[in-house]
Amino acid sequence: MKNRFAGGCATCSVWVSAGSGFLGKGLAGGWEVQCPTCHCIDDLAKSDDFDPDTIALPAALPPGSALTVVLRVLALTRTCWSCGKDTTCLIGLYPQQPARGYVGLFTTDNPQTMALVKRLLQQYGRGDLALTIKSRYSKTMRERQLSNGCVHCDALQGNFPTHEEAERRVASGGVDGLDTLLVATCPVLEWQAVVHDHSGGVMAI
Repeated sequence: MKNRFAGGCATCSVWVSAGSGFLGKGLAGGWEVQCPTCHCIDDLAKSDDFDPDTIALPAALPPGSALTVVLRVLALTRTCWSCGKDTTCLIGLYPQQPARGYVGLFTTDNPQTMALVKRLLQQYGRGDLALTIKSRYSKTMRERQLSNGCVHCDALQGNFPTHEEAERRVASGGVDGLDTLLVATCPVLEWQAVVHDHSGGVMAI
């Protein structure tokens, strides 16, 4: 039903003004707000011929949705397998103020998420870390992928061991088990492109 309250979208945490978006029952039973974009995509997903690879986000945000969302760029420090020194690995993106019902930490083992992390690092003065993100060949995956590299020797820090360690830290300490490198304001459409990319790379919080 139409939403009468201001609040964050349960799917993407984008702020929705009163009178915009939709209100529905969440999985936990309470009422949750959903922005027009996420509501539309959920409706499409109910159809028999839904193809997640052909989702087209709107070219402009619907009225009532905020233009930007504030995100935490998350990382962890671990020992490089190659040189033995401590290095920073970029893990993912999470809203600074998650909405009621929101559960997704979008991780950098998804190339779209990693590309957005790199752009935000460059924009917010962390070019040193942005330079460690590049396309490298993974022997394990047998393909090139946008990946973390050691800040000292540039050796690829594999997605599997890096995100396995991230999952352990999240399991014991929630999202605060990871380090917040920076808090960045991101255009909503860039963030929603990550949220609605169905190539994997999301951790439930």
